Amino acid sequence: MKGLRHSLRSTVAAIACAGALHAQSAGTPAPTNLRIYQMLAASLGDSLAASISPADTPRVNVHISPADVAWFLQDDVERAFTARHCAVLGGDSARYGAELGATAMHVRYTNLRRAGLFGSHVVDRIVTLQARTRLTDRRGGLVITGGERTATYADTVAAADVAQFEQASIPVTRGVLPAEDFFSGIAEPLVVVGAIAVAIFLLFTVRS
Repeated sequence: MKGLRHSLRSTVAAIACAGALHAQSAGTPAPTNLRIYQMLAASLGDSLAASISPADTPRVNVHISPADVAWFLQDDVERAFTARHCAVLGGDSARYGAELGATAMHVRYTNLRRAGLFGSHVVDRIVTLQARTRLTDRRGGLVITGGERTATYADTVAAADVAQFEQASIPVTRGVLPAEDFFSGIAEPLVVVGAIAVAIFLLFTVRS
Protein backbone atom coordinates (compact mmCIF):
# COMPACT_ATOMS: atom_id res chain seq x y z
CA MET A 1 0.00 0.00 0.00
CA LYS A 2 2.77 2.47 0.98
CA GLY A 3 4.70 1.55 -2.16
CA LEU A 4 1.61 2.26 -4.28
CA ARG A 5 1.05 5.63 -2.63
CA HIS A 6 4.70 6.51 -3.14
CA SER A 7 4.41 5.58 -6.82
CA LEU A 8 1.31 7.76 -7.16
CA ARG A 9 3.01 10.74 -5.55
CA SER A 10 6.04 10.28 -7.81
CA THR A 11 3.86 10.20 -10.92
CA VAL A 12 2.01 13.39 -10.00
CA ALA A 13 5.26 15.11 -8.95
CA ALA A 14 6.94 14.19 -12.22
CA ILE A 15 4.09 15.69 -14.24
CA ALA A 16 4.12 18.87 -12.15
CA CYS A 17 7.90 19.14 -12.40
CA ALA A 18 7.79 18.82 -16.17
CA GLY A 19 5.31 21.67 -16.36
CA ALA A 20 7.43 23.87 -14.09
CA LEU A 21 10.60 23.26 -16.06
CA HIS A 22 9.02 24.19 -19.37
CA ALA A 23 7.47 27.30 -17.87
CA GLN A 24 10.90 28.67 -16.90
CA SER A 25 12.46 31.48 -18.88
CA ALA A 26 14.88 30.53 -21.62
CA GLY A 27 17.52 32.84 -20.12
CA THR A 28 19.85 34.72 -22.48
CA PRO A 29 17.93 36.22 -25.42
CA ALA A 30 18.65 34.56 -28.75
CA PRO A 31 20.29 36.74 -31.42
CA THR A 32 18.27 38.06 -34.35
CA ASN A 33 18.82 36.57 -37.80
CA LEU A 34 20.48 39.82 -38.88
CA ARG A 35 22.92 39.66 -35.98
CA ILE A 36 23.71 36.03 -36.82
CA TYR A 37 24.59 36.99 -40.40
CA GLN A 38 26.93 39.65 -39.03
CA MET A 39 28.62 37.12 -36.74
CA LEU A 40 29.01 34.65 -39.61
CA ALA A 41 30.48 37.33 -41.88
CA ALA A 42 32.90 38.29 -39.12
CA SER A 43 34.05 34.67 -38.83
CA LEU A 44 34.72 34.54 -42.58
CA GLY A 45 36.58 37.85 -42.36
CA ASP A 46 38.66 36.52 -39.50
CA SER A 47 39.62 33.46 -41.56
CA LEU A 48 41.01 35.83 -44.22
CA ALA A 49 42.71 38.13 -41.71
CA ALA A 50 44.44 35.16 -40.09
CA SER A 51 46.45 34.71 -43.30
CA ILE A 52 48.15 38.11 -42.91
CA SER A 53 51.25 38.45 -40.77
CA PRO A 54 50.71 41.15 -38.13
CA ALA A 55 54.42 41.98 -38.07
CA ASP A 56 54.14 45.47 -39.62
CA THR A 57 50.51 46.43 -38.90
CA PRO A 58 49.25 45.58 -42.40
CA ARG A 59 46.93 47.94 -44.27
CA VAL A 60 43.85 46.29 -45.76
CA ASN A 61 41.00 47.38 -48.01
CA VAL A 62 37.81 45.38 -47.41
CA HIS A 63 35.19 45.05 -50.12
CA ILE A 64 31.82 43.36 -49.51
CA SER A 65 29.28 42.56 -52.22
CA PRO A 66 26.51 42.67 -53.28
CA ALA A 67 25.55 46.17 -52.14
CA ASP A 68 22.19 45.14 -50.69
CA VAL A 69 23.94 43.09 -47.98
CA ALA A 70 27.23 45.01 -47.72
CA TRP A 71 25.65 47.77 -45.66
CA PHE A 72 24.93 45.43 -42.74
CA LEU A 73 27.99 43.15 -43.04
CA GLN A 74 30.82 45.62 -43.74
CA ASP A 75 31.45 46.84 -40.19
CA ASP A 76 31.65 43.36 -38.66
CA VAL A 77 34.05 42.09 -41.32
CA GLU A 78 36.27 45.15 -40.87
CA ARG A 79 36.26 44.64 -37.10
CA ALA A 80 37.55 41.10 -37.67
CA PHE A 81 40.57 42.58 -39.46
CA THR A 82 41.23 45.28 -36.87
CA ALA A 83 41.10 42.59 -34.17
CA ARG A 84 44.00 40.98 -36.04
CA HIS A 85 45.97 44.27 -35.81
CA CYS A 86 45.22 45.31 -39.40
CA ALA A 87 44.56 48.92 -40.41
CA VAL A 88 41.43 49.04 -42.56
CA LEU A 89 41.68 51.70 -45.29
CA GLY A 90 39.61 52.82 -48.24
CA GLY A 91 40.79 53.27 -51.82
CA ASP A 92 43.97 51.81 -53.33
CA SER A 93 46.46 52.83 -50.63
CA ALA A 94 46.21 49.51 -48.77
CA ARG A 95 48.71 46.76 -49.47
CA TYR A 96 46.14 43.99 -49.10
CA GLY A 97 42.74 43.64 -50.67
CA ALA A 98 40.09 41.48 -48.97
CA GLU A 99 36.95 40.55 -50.87
CA LEU A 100 33.83 38.80 -49.64
CA GLY A 101 30.98 38.26 -52.08
CA ALA A 102 27.86 36.69 -50.59
CA THR A 103 26.51 34.00 -52.93
CA ALA A 104 23.83 32.49 -50.68
CA MET A 105 22.12 33.64 -47.48
CA HIS A 106 19.14 31.86 -46.01
CA VAL A 107 17.24 31.10 -42.82
CA ARG A 108 15.61 27.69 -42.38
CA TYR A 109 13.21 26.61 -39.64
CA THR A 110 12.79 22.87 -39.16
CA ASN A 111 11.32 20.32 -36.78
CA LEU A 112 8.45 22.31 -35.27
CA ARG A 113 7.46 20.56 -32.04
CA ARG A 114 6.42 21.00 -28.42
CA ALA A 115 9.12 21.36 -25.77
CA GLY A 116 7.87 18.53 -23.56
CA LEU A 117 4.41 17.74 -22.26
CA PHE A 118 3.48 21.24 -21.15
CA GLY A 119 5.91 23.24 -23.23
CA SER A 120 5.22 25.74 -25.98
CA HIS A 121 6.19 25.12 -29.59
CA VAL A 122 9.88 25.34 -30.50
CA VAL A 123 11.65 25.09 -33.82
CA ASP A 124 15.23 24.48 -34.96
CA ARG A 125 16.78 27.52 -36.66
CA ILE A 126 19.64 27.25 -39.18
CA VAL A 127 21.20 30.41 -40.61
CA THR A 128 23.71 30.01 -43.44
CA LEU A 129 26.05 32.46 -45.15
CA GLN A 130 27.95 31.27 -48.20
CA ALA A 131 30.51 33.59 -49.81
CA ARG A 132 33.23 33.74 -52.40
CA THR A 133 36.34 35.10 -50.65
CA ARG A 134 39.76 36.31 -51.72
CA LEU A 135 42.75 37.96 -50.03
CA THR A 136 45.27 39.56 -52.36
CA ASP A 137 48.72 41.09 -51.83
CA ARG A 138 48.48 44.04 -54.20
CA ARG A 139 52.26 44.55 -54.45
CA GLY A 140 52.61 41.60 -56.80
CA GLY A 141 49.01 40.62 -57.46
CA LEU A 142 49.47 37.44 -55.40
CA VAL A 143 46.32 35.71 -54.18
CA ILE A 144 47.15 34.64 -50.64
CA THR A 145 43.97 32.70 -49.95
CA GLY A 146 40.44 32.43 -51.27
CA GLY A 147 37.63 30.22 -52.41
CA GLU A 148 34.02 29.47 -51.60
CA ARG A 149 33.38 29.34 -47.85
CA THR A 150 30.30 28.57 -45.79
CA ALA A 151 29.49 29.58 -42.22
CA THR A 152 26.46 28.21 -40.37
CA TYR A 153 24.71 28.93 -37.08
CA ALA A 154 22.13 26.57 -35.56
CA ASP A 155 19.99 26.72 -32.42
CA THR A 156 16.47 26.06 -31.13
CA VAL A 157 14.05 28.93 -30.52
CA ALA A 158 10.45 29.45 -29.47
CA ALA A 159 8.18 29.40 -32.50
CA ALA A 160 6.23 32.32 -31.07
CA ASP A 161 9.41 34.46 -31.14
CA VAL A 162 10.30 33.87 -34.78
CA ALA A 163 8.84 37.19 -35.96
CA GLN A 164 11.08 39.03 -33.48
CA PHE A 165 14.20 37.51 -35.05
CA GLU A 166 13.36 38.71 -38.56
CA GLN A 167 13.52 42.13 -40.24
CA ALA A 168 10.65 42.76 -42.64
CA SER A 169 12.79 45.09 -44.78
CA ILE A 170 15.58 42.50 -45.25
CA PRO A 171 14.31 39.44 -47.16
CA VAL A 172 17.30 37.20 -46.33
CA THR A 173 16.44 37.39 -42.61
CA ARG A 174 13.07 35.75 -43.15
CA GLY A 175 12.20 32.06 -43.28
CA VAL A 176 9.11 29.86 -43.41
CA LEU A 177 7.84 27.98 -40.38
CA PRO A 178 7.13 24.31 -41.13
CA ALA A 179 3.80 22.68 -40.30
CA GLU A 180 3.68 20.66 -37.08
CA ASP A 181 3.73 16.92 -37.58
CA PHE A 182 0.14 15.61 -37.20
CA PHE A 183 1.00 12.77 -34.85
CA SER A 184 3.31 14.81 -32.62
CA GLY A 185 0.51 17.33 -32.26
CA ILE A 186 -1.98 14.80 -30.85
CA ALA A 187 0.33 12.30 -29.16
CA GLU A 188 1.53 14.51 -26.29
CA PRO A 189 -1.96 15.62 -25.15
CA LEU A 190 -2.99 11.96 -25.16
CA VAL A 191 -0.01 11.08 -22.98
CA VAL A 192 -0.93 13.80 -20.51
CA VAL A 193 -4.56 12.73 -20.37
CA GLY A 194 -3.50 9.12 -19.93
CA ALA A 195 -1.12 9.96 -17.08
CA ILE A 196 -3.79 11.94 -15.27
CA ALA A 197 -6.32 9.15 -15.74
CA VAL A 198 -3.88 6.61 -14.30
CA ALA A 199 -3.17 8.88 -11.33
CA ILE A 200 -6.89 9.28 -10.58
CA PHE A 201 -7.45 5.55 -10.93
CA LEU A 202 -4.60 4.77 -8.51
CA LEU A 203 -5.88 7.38 -6.05
CA PHE A 204 -9.33 5.81 -5.78
CA THR A 205 -7.86 2.29 -5.75
CA VAL A 206 -5.64 3.15 -2.79
CA ARG A 207 -8.52 4.75 -0.86
CA SER A 208 -10.81 1.76 -1.41
